[in-house]
Amino acid sequence: ADQATAVLIIMQQPGRQPARDPISLAAPTPYDLMCSDKLMSYMAVASPQENDEEQQKRQRILYSIGELFKDWVRSVCLSKEMPEEVANNAGGLLLTSGSYRLNLNERGIDIDTICVAPKMVTRQDFFESLKVILEDHDDVENLSAVETALVPIITFDFEGVNIDLLFAQLPLDCVPEDMDINDDAILRGVDQATEKSLNGPRVTNRIVELVPNREAFISLLRCVRLWAKRRGVYTNKMGYVGGVNCNILSAFICQMYPNASPAILLERFFFILQDWKWPTPILLTPQYDAGLGLQCWEPHIRDVMPILTPAYPSMNSMAAASWATLEVMVYEMGEAHKKVRAALANNGEGWEAVFDPTDFAVSHSRYLAAEIFVQDVPEHDRVRLLQGWSGLCESRLRGLVERLMQRLPIKQMRLMPKKLPLLTPQAEARAQGGSGIAFLIGLDLDASRINGSKLDMSWRVHEFKDEVYAAATRSGLITETITKEQLRFRVSCFNSWRDLPPPAFESMGGIDAATTARKARRKERRRQRAEEIPTFDRSQEYGEEDMGYALEIEPSSEGLRMGGGEQWGETDPASGIGLMGGGGLIGSGGESIDQGRGVKRSAECEDDDEERPGKMSKVEEAEAKAEEGLPAHDLLGEAQSAPPPSASARPSGKAIRLNLA
Repeated sequence: ADQATAVLIIMQQPGRQPARDPISLAAPTPYDLMCSDKLMSYMAVASPQENDEEQQKRQRILYSIGELFKDWVRSVCLSKEMPEEVANNAGGLLLTSGSYRLNLNERGIDIDTICVAPKMVTRQDFFESLKVILEDHDDVENLSAVETALVPIITFDFEGVNIDLLFAQLPLDCVPEDMDINDDAILRGVDQATEKSLNGPRVTNRIVELVPNREAFISLLRCVRLWAKRRGVYTNKMGYVGGVNCNILSAFICQMYPNASPAILLERFFFILQDWKWPTPILLTPQYDAGLGLQCWEPHIRDVMPILTPAYPSMNSMAAASWATLEVMVYEMGEAHKKVRAALANNGEGWEAVFDPTDFAVSHSRYLAAEIFVQDVPEHDRVRLLQGWSGLCESRLRGLVERLMQRLPIKQMRLMPKKLPLLTPQAEARAQGGSGIAFLIGLDLDASRINGSKLDMSWRVHEFKDEVYAAATRSGLITETITKEQLRFRVSCFNSWRDLPPPAFESMGGIDAATTARKARRKERRRQRAEEIPTFDRSQEYGEEDMGYALEIEPSSEGLRMGGGEQWGETDPASGIGLMGGGGLIGSGGESIDQGRGVKRSAECEDDDEERPGKMSKVEEAEAKAEEGLPAHDLLGEAQSAPPPSASARPSGKAIRLNLA
């Protein structure tokens, strides 16, 4: 009776009750359980969990870091000439959050950790002395520190396990092992970075308290995470869902269906969220004010997809979402829901279709590659600068997409949040050590909105680069000795999915699998048109109506210059062949030389109806005739003055030329 009373008292406290009543309390049927068993059997292979030995290794690593941290706290106190008794009692606490704290136990996941220190130990000490200790540790590799981030962080690999280390400073003389971090009073008098750091484990704890069935919640969460990663909608800083967002959304569905099996929960997840009326917020528990003066979430015009954290102070964990990324996620949820329903209707067979890798690399008519690297920097500092510069650019790439979509006739742009190696020979040649990272952006034009003789994106790219370089200056990456000419952000254009280099297709299983996927998509489109099925046409989302437009490149001696003096392409002085924005070469003989795969394809081969639609509607034919004799549309450059290439080198359809003059 005493225990029941205690539970009732806890449930009556703010933040301990669900925000909504359940939709259904129905128990799972034998059929539901059978489908769920097959789903989890698939997950055991597709997303294996760690064995006991691997879990013990993580526990040992955390113990080592915790002991190292407490020894460091004591040494800092002594270095500041504090009494030995004070130093011995200062304590220190190492907390975990996120997936590890939830016991998700997926192989390869990183561990989010928070060092909680007393008031005598500062964040400056953390980045000066503890960072040095970690750098000198035999088991630590790939250490990178970002001191100027909203939540400063040190990230490193400890015995091969990735650790994200945050710092929290409490206004206390001692941080005991048994401190209750769930008590809102722990946030009294802390700075913003400490508040956000502590809210990691506090949010995780509150999620666990608010889910009715933890086992079902973990099963659903594992499925959602795998789906998001495979479909290219996982990475919070790029505007897609991240770890905490998946945690909250999965917990929300579990609250709505507290007795459902994992298979039904997965179906309900996609069913509910594909039609959610954003920006109506999703929250697990009603917001409350603990009276500490901390700012809680309030509706704002910039909110697109508010997913609120359940711990005080409540925050929008999806503040990075944009209408473009929301559109992508809603579409992917709709497609996933169809596949889940199909598996449930087929005795729980065919779950692999839900988790098929994204066909992003063959879904758009053309692509931009954002390449990030450093050059001419001191070799001993190259890794640190590359990590810092890459991280800074990554966190702002969604802003590039938003800028490019503003007031331009673009139907769809999609940023794929998957790191790739450098994709063009030009970047590889200029990058120090030949190393760097790249991200692909799929691009489709809206033919009905294209007017005039050019489509110039260069000034928006220039604006974006200026913004990133300004951020690099504020963060200390750009200094008196390191200039923006040494930190490079380069954009390249690929005229077609065919021009992408092999790394772009690795997640799909290679170029052959990508070609098969492309043909299947076109076949399905033709079938739907023949049957006049009034269903959502993916080409309208990812845009194939502009496939009749062919990107062409004019020879020049200087290359296409973007903001900051970056050259997109260069021209071989001997042959006069213009480099194709990283995607390939166009010569005078009508051949396209694919640099990524080293093969030649004739213009006739590129124009085959199976892969590149050459047939134009009557409207398109009229537009083409009207445009005869006019300057071609110019993507990313100024109006063309040079004569067009020979007919043999020009694919059929309307031309959008890249200016290299």
